[in-house]
Amino acid sequence: MPRTLADRTADSPDFVVVGAGPAGLGAALHGVRNGAAVTLVDQSPIVGGLCVTRRSGALRYDLGGHIPFVGDAARASWLSDLLGEDLIWVPRPVASFRDGRIRPGRYLDQRASGTPLGLVPRTLPDPGPEESARTVLDAAFGPDLVDAEMRRYLEKIDGVPLVRIPGSRPLRLMLDQAAPDGFWFPRLGIGQLMDAMSRAFVADGGRLLTGTALTAVAVPGGAVAGVTVRHTDRDERIATRRLIVSAPPGAVARRLVPALPPSALPAVRMRAVAIVYLEVARPDVTDQAWVQVDDTRVPAARIFDARNWSADLCPGDRTVVGLECYCMPTADDPVWSADDRTLAARCVAALTDPLGWITAPQHARLIEVVRLPAGYPLPDLDQTDAVNAAPNLLAQLAGLQMARGSAVIDAIRAGEHCAATALSAAR
Repeated sequence: MPRTLADRTADSPDFVVVGAGPAGLGAALHGVRNGAAVTLVDQSPIVGGLCVTRRSGALRYDLGGHIPFVGDAARASWLSDLLGEDLIWVPRPVASFRDGRIRPGRYLDQRASGTPLGLVPRTLPDPGPEESARTVLDAAFGPDLVDAEMRRYLEKIDGVPLVRIPGSRPLRLMLDQAAPDGFWFPRLGIGQLMDAMSRAFVADGGRLLTGTALTAVAVPGGAVAGVTVRHTDRDERIATRRLIVSAPPGAVARRLVPALPPSALPAVRMRAVAIVYLEVARPDVTDQAWVQVDDTRVPAARIFDARNWSADLCPGDRTVVGLECYCMPTADDPVWSADDRTLAARCVAALTDPLGWITAPQHARLIEVVRLPAGYPLPDLDQTDAVNAAPNLLAQLAGLQMARGSAVIDAIRAGEHCAATALSAAR
């Protein structure tokens, strides 16, 4: 009898995807929708990676701000097919705080007088691997504008001087994460999109293994031959010649069999984030969805008001304000070392002054502080080689691809590209 899609998915899928964040879900869904047998593995009990929606009673809020930066009608239609009427338009572009007021546009959107807000110079050349953000931005906009508008925010986010931030980073932020008119968003939070993708993947015949850890990747002779995963009570070997990785490259590289020597994977310094969630007993804290703040008196660099992303996230007369505080995961970092209540008190004080969004500290109540010690590799030219070590090693393996993207849609697109490549190789 001919083998069915279910048979192939169970014993020898066309490809395995590791990591069920937006990139992994994008790869897996694209694969099954094009006839491939796909197994998707994630060690978390739920899909989404960092793109999840949390709850506190009737209140919903995302794990950080995740805007689906939709750049074309086809992607908007793709979202609509998944979410239906739960795809809503949020007419609130990202704003920034300057001189005691909120103004339209990100810091990277600000331009010299007479230039339209949000106009991005898409003809800028790709920077070389050793070019800094300082060099790239100065050449594009002039050092005076860079110092006045961009430098403080980028240094607050990444924790190193602009001369050490890779030149590709601000260009990627400007080009791939621009939403000058507003953005499309799932009515019940970004987790709703991840769940919709997961359901569609399973409905089309995909095999989803959550709560399942990757323990080994067999690469005899430098080519993928299979993976071993650990369920709660047993190990399972899955034979496959194609693997798509949307998990941290270093974690996958450390599971290769035969194993790499320890010297092949140098340590990478990570940038951490502590996200402070406050319940505020009023629905009109601000009329903005997401505000960037470079003011050093404010612990957070990005602040979002969940109710302004979707009123259904925060019913009634309350909202959730999330404050993303970027830091280093070390004992001497003033943000990371502060206990939850102390950090929350600093954030509440900042909402009072200088931001002026609430009039008294008692208007805000701490819900929780979520600490991510390894939010992303520290973008520092000094550790470029260390950051690239694991991806470069994985790229040399036949049958293995990495799906990497920073923002939601960028990551989904990267996953789809990997799936298309794997499908082409399988035919």
